[in-house]
Amino acid sequence: MVIQTRSEISRSRILSYLSIVLGLSILIEAVARYSSASQPAQVLFVLLGIAALLAIVFALIQLYSTPRRSHALIIHRADEEMVLATNAVHEGFKLRFLRDVLHEHVYSFSDADRDRYKPLEEDGYYPAMLIRSIRKVLLLRLCTIMFDDVFLVDQADRWEHHDSSNTSEPTFHKREMPPLRAWKGMGNISA
Repeated sequence: MVIQTRSEISRSRILSYLSIVLGLSILIEAVARYSSASQPAQVLFVLLGIAALLAIVFALIQLYSTPRRSHALIIHRADEEMVLATNAVHEGFKLRFLRDVLHEHVYSFSDADRDRYKPLEEDGYYPAMLIRSIRKVLLLRLCTIMFDDVFLVDQADRWEHHDSSNTSEPTFHKREMPPLRAWKGMGNISA
C-alpha cells in the first residue's frame, strides 16, 4: 500500500485536471482538422484522438480514486472515558494501530452505547472504539498524527477542530464542529 501526503495528492489532482483539459483540446483539434487532412494525417488524428480519450479516462479514474479527508470524532463523555468515531473505516490500519497502542484501554461498546451512537452513522461517522482511563491529550495527539481532521467534543458541548492535513502537530484549534445532522438530539452525551 502506498500512502501519499496531502501535497502529493493535490499535485496529482492538478495533473489530472490538466490532463483532462489537454485531452479535450487535442480531441477538439483532431475532430476539427480531420475532414480537411490528407489520408496519412487522418490516421494520425485518429491515433491522437484515441490517445486523448485514454488520457481523459485515466485522469477521471485518478480523480475518482483520490482518497477523501479522514476525520476522527472524539466524544469525551465521562471522567477519562472517550468514544472514537471515524469516517475512515476503509483505513482499518489506522484503527488497528491505535488499538495496538492503547490495547489495555480499549473496551467493547455495550448495546446501549451502540444505540446511542447509531445516528452518527447517518452522517458518515462510525463509532470505532470506547477508550477508558487515558489522557485526552494523548488520544488527541495520536489522532492528529493519523487523521486529517480531528474533532473533539466534551460534556459541555464545546467543540475543537484540529486540522492536521498539512502537519501532524497543529498549533491551534478552531471552535467548530463537523456538519452533523444527528447531533441535535444528543445534547447529553454523558448519559
